[in-house]
Amino acid sequence: MSIPDASVERRLCAVIVTYGERYSFLAQVIGQLASAPVSHIVVVFNGNYHPELIPTSVSIVPVVLPENLGSAWGYRAGIETALKLDCDYFLFLDDDNLPVSNCIDSLFAEHLRLGSGPLLALQAFRRSQPWQRILVSQGVMPIGRPNTFGWFHAFNERHLLKRQLFGANSTGKDSAPPAHGIFRIGLAAYGGLFATRETLLLGELPDPRYFCYYDDLDFSNRLTQRGVTIFLCAGAVVDDLEASWHAQDSRVHPAFSPQTPDQKVYLDLRNAFIFYRSMTTSRVAFFINGIGFWLGIAYLALFRSADIRTTARRLKLIFHAARKGLRGEFALCPV
Repeated sequence: MSIPDASVERRLCAVIVTYGERYSFLAQVIGQLASAPVSHIVVVFNGNYHPELIPTSVSIVPVVLPENLGSAWGYRAGIETALKLDCDYFLFLDDDNLPVSNCIDSLFAEHLRLGSGPLLALQAFRRSQPWQRILVSQGVMPIGRPNTFGWFHAFNERHLLKRQLFGANSTGKDSAPPAHGIFRIGLAAYGGLFATRETLLLGELPDPRYFCYYDDLDFSNRLTQRGVTIFLCAGAVVDDLEASWHAQDSRVHPAFSPQTPDQKVYLDLRNAFIFYRSMTTSRVAFFINGIGFWLGIAYLALFRSADIRTTARRLKLIFHAARKGLRGEFALCPV
């Protein structure tokens, strides 16, 4: 793939995965893409296809799944459909990921500036994501560390401890990112991932066994193992229209909140253990992080939980998720 001239037509396909009753979010995202340099918009409907609710001002390519099969199946189906279209670049978005007005132009500009290699991918900056804010503000990548035990790695705690203990937002959400900050990363989220056709033709696809959570990290990790280089671009911003359940600022931790569905907690932790199994390089470090994890869970149960009944149910669920995940078993949520 030769380095493209900035004046050459750039054929970009946006791939959006939606589910549930989220048509107001979807309409905003599609509306924003309508005024952006996008050639095609593929929308994967995860069991929620209602043609009468889809904006008619923009032509889309619908992919209809019979039920909610999770983000992994959704993006897998979206990639397979998008590759059939005449496009050279692809931008993945969740249905609540709203690119700011110059986001796509910034991604193309940074891709060109970095050499436009066939296996060069970019991650747009989502300010609502704690790990991305930490990376941009402190230059530290707090996910993907070897020997992570579930949600815990000791080296991350100096960046996350205040938030974990008190629910305070101490990761710089409101601070302005550097206009042209570029950070090499080994993992990426679906939302805001900008990739070339050559990257997607490597044959790596999201693993549907994850259903959701960590399937994007697993997918992007396999891409980097195949030679893909990923950079996070702080100057290309995607705003989340809905806050992730991980990122709630409240005294009650999301893992122990009755407002968080049991399945979300279970799948997130089960998948974390499964994802990090292949990254264990030291049993001693893994054991130490395990102690930190269980001490952290005990603290959250005692001081950042809502009520005894929810806490007891969540502790049982966490133990089950850890047991299955440590064994590498994609077992369903027992609740």
